[in-house]
Amino acid sequence: MISLPFRRLILIYFCFISFNCSRTTDESTVVLKLDGEDWGIYFNDSADLLNPEFNPNNLDITTVPNNFRNLNKTYSGSIWIRKSFEITTEQHQKSLALQLGKVYQSDEVFVNGVLIGKNNSAFGKDPEEYSFGRPRIYPIPHDLLLEGENVLIIKIDSSLSTSAGIITGPIRIVTYEEAINGNLYDSLVELIFVGFYLFIALFFFINFFNLRENKEYLSFSVLALIFSGYELCKNEVRFLIFNHFAILKFFEYSFLLILPYGFIKFIQDFFELKPFKYQRIYLFFQFFFILVFLIVQNPVFWYNFIGYWDIHLLAVIGYAIYVTILKFREQKRGSTIHLLALVYLLYSILKEILIERGYLNSPSSLETSFLVYLILMTLALRFQFLMMKRKLQNRYDRLKEADSLREKIFFYMDAMISGPLKLMKDKLSEYRESAQKTKDKNLVKEVIEVQSSIDNVMDDIIELSRLEVLKEVPFKEQVNFVSFINDVIPEDDITYSIKVNPETEILNSLDLINSVVVRLVDFPPFKEFNHNDLIITQDLKGNVHFRFLLFHSNSKVAQKLFNELSENYNQLTPIKVKWAIILEIVRLLGAKIDFKIIKKKYLKIDLGISAIVPVSELQPIKDSTAVGVLNQTAKKSEKEDWRVTLKRIWKFLKETEIKLPNFKKKK
Repeated sequence: MISLPFRRLILIYFCFISFNCSRTTDESTVVLKLDGEDWGIYFNDSADLLNPEFNPNNLDITTVPNNFRNLNKTYSGSIWIRKSFEITTEQHQKSLALQLGKVYQSDEVFVNGVLIGKNNSAFGKDPEEYSFGRPRIYPIPHDLLLEGENVLIIKIDSSLSTSAGIITGPIRIVTYEEAINGNLYDSLVELIFVGFYLFIALFFFINFFNLRENKEYLSFSVLALIFSGYELCKNEVRFLIFNHFAILKFFEYSFLLILPYGFIKFIQDFFELKPFKYQRIYLFFQFFFILVFLIVQNPVFWYNFIGYWDIHLLAVIGYAIYVTILKFREQKRGSTIHLLALVYLLYSILKEILIERGYLNSPSSLETSFLVYLILMTLALRFQFLMMKRKLQNRYDRLKEADSLREKIFFYMDAMISGPLKLMKDKLSEYRESAQKTKDKNLVKEVIEVQSSIDNVMDDIIELSRLEVLKEVPFKEQVNFVSFINDVIPEDDITYSIKVNPETEILNSLDLINSVVVRLVDFPPFKEFNHNDLIITQDLKGNVHFRFLLFHSNSKVAQKLFNELSENYNQLTPIKVKWAIILEIVRLLGAKIDFKIIKKKYLKIDLGISAIVPVSELQPIKDSTAVGVLNQTAKKSEKEDWRVTLKRIWKFLKETEIKLPNFKKKK
């Protein structure tokens, strides 16, 4: 099962997500939202837009956030965007900042014609050479803002092949404190995800050392670890630890390049697949690209390359979905969960590609989808572990059952065979020492008889031992009782009558029912009785009863047998072993047996077995006091079958006749 710490962390995660979903920005901290469709755009390298005499009506209108590369793919110069906004007297009294989303590649921000910052650095500080893809926060000097109308101008320069502009939001003027706290909060949310990835990686890495044969545990932990590194290198908190954009970007892209291979390797280990033909070449190329990045230390080049490389991720996901569908058709355990996780992951990757290229203005769900994937696959792997554990437990139970069987066989052999073997040894020694071996035919005959008795009792010992270690019957079948029992009772071995509803059925082990009935009929001590009669009847609940009634002219014989079979089994005899076999079969059948002496002359055995009979057909059945007489007291139903009617009339006629000597009903 899933460990307690893991369950607790999952609970904390969902509580955190619930808190995150309910979190809303305080409206008093948001001064003005600037995103929308009323931005002017100007494709020109000149700074004409900063001229106070520039007419803004000449600008084209666009939407921000947006990827301006999609508006003019052939243009590679500076892009200017402009928007006017109004500040009230109350807002002017606050310490304000401009908050932008992710900017590609570089930016310069002007408020009322004055530069307030560039490339994520406030004016007056040295900006980073590269800082694309990072959110921006620019404090606005208080004396720069005017009460009433103000003008915001942003200059965008990008040498990135696929992206230019403010790709994602938010774009707004807020209090400086809210801008800082908002970015920090978003970064901490991402770190929570990273923490879960790392925990899952560590969890399965430890489990792999305990279960080395489960290679999917190792590949899954490596996959989670790679994605953890990738997400950590994207997080804004990274700059609080190590403020070097190029180095962190190199590690980010390195993790991203090897992530698809780790994903493929896990799927192959999870579904026990062989690597495809050129898999190692694929891995070699990913490390080759990392080496190229190390040589060409230019983040712009890296970004342009990844912009085309990431398209093949759809092929990787497609391969995963194809394999999973094949395993789903084979009803492979875990394929359904994996398919659901892949669908969500594919959706998030497509969404991320569209966001990065500016075709979609929406929050990224890549982190959430991958966490869902990891959690679902964690459940699938743990479920597989539980199934494997169950198989091992079943195998252990079978081995334990075999050990128990061996112990019981040795115990019974020691109790039942040691005496006859010692007797045989003494007879053989006597035979060897005898001088008249040709005259010792009786001695040889005795040895053969002892050997024969050992053979017979060995069969019973093995059968008794086998039954004692069974906890339940192998499997059950449902059949009509009357037709079944007519085939079970040995012909000419016992006088019997059947007083059971013709519609009655039994659901049990037919082999064991057959065995217990035959063993009771053929039980050796019962052969010594003068009469052994059987009535098969039914109680008010529909249960079937085999009622044996045995009579012996010498009451002491019946009492002696009853005492022998009823006393403890510390001293075993062949007869006790045979009776013990009957009792074990009764236990496995879930039946009941009543064994007692009646009037000191009759030995009664009542074996009750549960049965199934239609409620409409269930009627009280009157017990017969005459042994061996066929009796039927069930009332005729309104729509009785003609064969049943004839049989009932025939039995009724038999009730009026005197029983013939040695009359036996054959099946």
